[in-house]
Amino acid sequence: MLPDSDFKKLTAPESIALVGVTSRTGRGSNSALEVLLKRGYKGRIYPVNPKGGEILGCRAFTSLLEVPEVPDLAVICAPRDAVIELFKQCAAKGVKIVIIVAQGFFDGDEEGILMQQELLDIAAKNGIRVLGPNTLGIVNNYHNFCTSFIDFINPIKPIGITCQTGTFYLGASQLCTGIGILVDSGNTTDISVTDVIGHLARDPRLKVINIHMESLSDGTRFMEAAKDAAALKPVIIYKTGSTPAGSLAASSHTGKLSGEDRVFDAAFKQCGLLRVADAEEMGDLSKAFCTFNGIKGNRIGIVSISGGAGVMAADACIRFGLEIAVPTKATLEQLEVLFPKWAHCTNPMDMWPAAMFHGYQNCYRRILEAFLQDPQVDAVICMTGSFLTTDEDFLDVSGDIREIAGKYPDKPVVVSSCGNNYRYYEEELEKDNTVAYYFTLERAARALAALYKYHHLIKKKVRRHKELVLPHRQSGDAARLLAGKTGNLSQDDALSLLEAYGIPVARWGRAENIGEALALANKIGYPVTMKIVSPDIIHKSDVGGIRLNIENSRQLEEAFSAMYAEIEQKQPGARLSGVIIQEHLPSGIELLLGCKRDPVFGPVLAFGAGGIFTEILNDISLRIPPLSREEAREMIEETKVSKMLKGARGVKAVDMDLLINCLAALSELVLKNSAISEIDLNPLLAFDGRVAALDARVILA
Repeated sequence: MLPDSDFKKLTAPESIALVGVTSRTGRGSNSALEVLLKRGYKGRIYPVNPKGGEILGCRAFTSLLEVPEVPDLAVICAPRDAVIELFKQCAAKGVKIVIIVAQGFFDGDEEGILMQQELLDIAAKNGIRVLGPNTLGIVNNYHNFCTSFIDFINPIKPIGITCQTGTFYLGASQLCTGIGILVDSGNTTDISVTDVIGHLARDPRLKVINIHMESLSDGTRFMEAAKDAAALKPVIIYKTGSTPAGSLAASSHTGKLSGEDRVFDAAFKQCGLLRVADAEEMGDLSKAFCTFNGIKGNRIGIVSISGGAGVMAADACIRFGLEIAVPTKATLEQLEVLFPKWAHCTNPMDMWPAAMFHGYQNCYRRILEAFLQDPQVDAVICMTGSFLTTDEDFLDVSGDIREIAGKYPDKPVVVSSCGNNYRYYEEELEKDNTVAYYFTLERAARALAALYKYHHLIKKKVRRHKELVLPHRQSGDAARLLAGKTGNLSQDDALSLLEAYGIPVARWGRAENIGEALALANKIGYPVTMKIVSPDIIHKSDVGGIRLNIENSRQLEEAFSAMYAEIEQKQPGARLSGVIIQEHLPSGIELLLGCKRDPVFGPVLAFGAGGIFTEILNDISLRIPPLSREEAREMIEETKVSKMLKGARGVKAVDMDLLINCLAALSELVLKNSAISEIDLNPLLAFDGRVAALDARVILA
């Protein structure tokens, strides 16, 4: 993370050099100096242009070396071909924070890649931190500071934003509803979201953090910073590039099930981030967090102009995990006097029948206030009409809703309307920042659900998990088993590796011939299972390499001969190194426990339904270790198979602590042994009082 002093120089510098700034002014000039002056920046500005002279009343220096002080920040505004020379001037001057605007480096041709590497080398040698290239830089509306060369609509809102595209920079008023402080990391050569998110979260002027992310290089560092930030402020993240085309191919079950975006999704969830599907959702959630300080619970009252709209609102609430509030008897008795006898006075409340007798504004005020006074209502969704023109709108209750909502700041009020005059209603309702308007009821419910999720689930969970890390263990046997090996680990080495870290394995032994196999079976005790050992066979069941429930020595001899014959027919030439003889366990719940090493986040644990239908069922949850015991339990409970583990349909419940211990052991195994690329325990059999791995596949880098 950037030191506090560097972050201040980046986002609120007292002096700035605009290196290579244009001497053109006026419309279409693309002058960063003109934008900076127009915004009212009060710091010292040093334009640098080889022509010198004066630009917009400011002395222009022909070289950065002529500037009378070392500026806090330098912005290189020149085209790509001039950047390296100007960057060298920054190094010679002693500037420690530099923004590079130009494109065409890592995102360009071979020459651009070499140029960017040269920039990195110079930066490393001189201790320079770099934002960009390919960035518009910084917006700090609290200091009237903006490094963009394009002027744009820039409303101030208590939102911290970090993004990787100028679209979010210039379109923040639409995409995020406004800006407090914004950092555009561009190509993220050096300064990234990881460096700035903590500073944004600790800024008391900001109420919510927005992240737009295209890529990430160091997942572990990011997760540490993101967890700390989410414990302080709601953090909303919009990750693009999430389609299946970006997923990683792998040969194991775990690899197939843990494509790139699923890993990002698991990491974001683990950090307590609110992931959104699109920019619209980001704006909706940002508005909610900017408007409301919290929400007491998830019980929602619904006041509607129509019964149908009330049903729509109720459906949306349930879909997003909210509850329909049950008003107290006193509340309903208070409101029943407004309704004709045939009308239903309940929640959702269709207030139109009451309005026909007692006036629309009068009824809306009384119903909304009664709901907000009710201790069993935590927030209210309002639906009203916006189908009349402003000068003829006798149903306008925007002022009434705003006034009443302002009296109950601890109970959020969100509004949607039907009709084309919704822009007027949005503007009127949000005047005092006490009400949030949404274009649809679904978006209104989604925003309330995000408020509840952050304040009642995420914030507490992130704080707890920081202190409940699973215990560490190490094994010297693992290093011996892995030393000097690559590719697929043999089955006996794989099972030994699990045992070395305390992962229970069904009793087993390796035999090179039928005589050794018979001796092992007698030692283990019938019934037994027999599996082929071969470096060439990945899925043993596909070639007849597994024989189950062998009950005596005669069956074992017959199975041994039949197995070798079938393999020779189905995969001729495969190298056969003997068999594994293993106790045949009674039926239980087949699980998958695995790990795949991700290029961004490192080891990624997978847990879910196992057996031969693993990929078809696709019932799996992911986490990035190390885990807390609570995270391990949540990981298990996310899956559908967890219902069976708890004892559904007559199946005896499994001891969850045994599974949590397996997750802990596997977590430590992969964290301590970086040579492991992928590992699958499939199946891991869970049954009454016991958990045991029957098979394991380990791939070494």
